[in-house]
This record gives sequence, C-alpha cells and structure tokens, in this order.
Amino acid sequence: MKESCIIFGGGGFIGSHIAEDLLKYGLKVTVFDKLNSSKKNVEHILDEIEFIEGDFNNEVDISKALKGKTYVVHLVSSTVPATSNQNTYYDVETNLLSSLHLFEKCAEFRIKRIVFISSGGTVYGNPVKLPINEKHPTEPTSSYGIIKLTIEKYLGLYNNLKGLDYRILRFANPYGERQNPFITQGLIAHLLYRIKKGEPIEIWGDGKVIRDYFYIKDGARSVYKALNDRSAAKIYNISSGMGLSINQILQRFRSVLKLDFNVNYLPGRKFDVKSNILDNSLAFKNLKWKPEYSFNEGLLNTWRYFLDFE
Repeated sequence: MKESCIIFGGGGFIGSHIAEDLLKYGLKVTVFDKLNSSKKNVEHILDEIEFIEGDFNNEVDISKALKGKTYVVHLVSSTVPATSNQNTYYDVETNLLSSLHLFEKCAEFRIKRIVFISSGGTVYGNPVKLPINEKHPTEPTSSYGIIKLTIEKYLGLYNNLKGLDYRILRFANPYGERQNPFITQGLIAHLLYRIKKGEPIEIWGDGKVIRDYFYIKDGARSVYKALNDRSAAKIYNISSGMGLSINQILQRFRSVLKLDFNVNYLPGRKFDVKSNILDNSLAFKNLKWKPEYSFNEGLLNTWRYFLDFE
C-alpha cells in the first residue's frame, strides 16, 4: 500500500513547498488547511494531492483527516513572533492546545512519524555563541518562540508515554516564492513587495540585526529526509549557516537585483534578537542535507515571482 503524508498547514508558504517536494518521492500527499482557505499556493499540484479544509482546533476534523495516514507534518501556527506577545492566551489556546490534540490523535492512529517544523529563529533567544547548534540553551524572547519550544517538549513526552516517533526541524528564516508579503513575518518578501509597489522600505532599528536566511526549496527537501531518518537524533537545525544583516540584504537588492529604493529606519523592537545564525552540521551528518541554492540564486527566483504577484 502506498505510504501517505498529511501536512497540517500545507496550503501556506512553507507547507506548499513541502507538498510539492514530497510528491517527487511517490508519497500520497494530503494538504490540510483552514476552512475557506485559499488554494492558490497549491493550485499547480491540486490534481496530484488531496486537499482537506478543516479546523485545526476541532478534534473531529483532525481525526477524520488522520485516518489511513502514514506520516504527519505539522506546521500550523496562528501567530507570528511580532504579534504573539499581544495575546499570549490566544497563542496557547490555538497553537499549544491544538497541537496536543493532534499528538493524542497521532498516537491513537499509530502514525509512523510526525515531523514538526519549529523555529530556529526564535527558540534559542539571545545566543551565547555563534553559530548556534542544537544543544545551545533555549531562552525564547517571544510567546511565539515559547510555544514552539513547548510543543517540542510535549513531543518528547508523547514519545516517552505513547511511543509517538518524531523529528523536529528548527527552520531558520526561509524565503522564496509564495511567501506572504502582507504579514510581519518574512522580511525579504515584505520588502520586495514594497519595492515593487514603489513604496519606501521601513526597517526596525539600525538594520544591523543579523539572521540566517535559506531558500525555501532547500528547506522543503529536509522534510522527506527527516521522515526517513534512522539516526538517534530528534532535533535538527535547517539553515544556510550564514548570517546576513538587513543592511546587507538591502545591498544585495541593489547589487544583484539592480533595484533602487528609499529606506526609513524606525526605533528597534525589544524582542528582536541581535544575531541568529544556526549550525546545520548535524543535518548534513545524519540527514545528508545541505543547502543547494546560494542566497543570490534564491533571491533572483523570489524577485521573478514577485514581479508577477498581485
């Protein structure tokens, strides 16, 4: 019987690329996304996948969706780092509690493995040293990061109590085609869209904040490898392993994309970690995964996408 994988949150930016990639390996792919959600991100593969509209907070919807599935990928999140501190109760209710419901059902339906897409950009907090490996202390500075880390801990608990097998992929900062430019998460997409519209760029702080950006097609490839990982490790950083400041990214916009734009610098935000660069050597060692696209290659592909984006 053909193995199957359901991607919770599969209609979004990251999930749609994961669905696209998993199809290459002959898996039967199901995308689960919210009621009345847009199918735009997966419209090019709708004939090859099953698309389920459902409520991630509804246990009945989750149970129906899980029936007959081999693997699960979980990347649902109702908040982003910049807004999660504004309503921490909502963050707990919609992200943490719903994830626990999912884990209960995964154990009940004997799911072979669940892969959770966590946040390498937020769970570690301010770095003690760089680059950050998986054993680095975790001191998140936002509710978003706290919830991601707590979900990770509960996966370990469900593994101990109920034998639920899992892998955690701590994604750094993905960018690429289909990223939503209208939310406060996803710097590159947001900036490119504003430039396309002829609007000035607004930057929080002095532009010296450093992040680890990787092209989404590289990130998507890591999921199949995590589903089939036979090592003892449970947590992997998925990243480029290279840090870029916002000012350096703006310089790439000018030098690589030949763009001209104005920049307004705003007061910095308290929850922004100054530098985040992830060590991805464990993923290379165990998963045989490493980035294939350079930053400039991914940037060019992303800009071509936004030229046609409305």
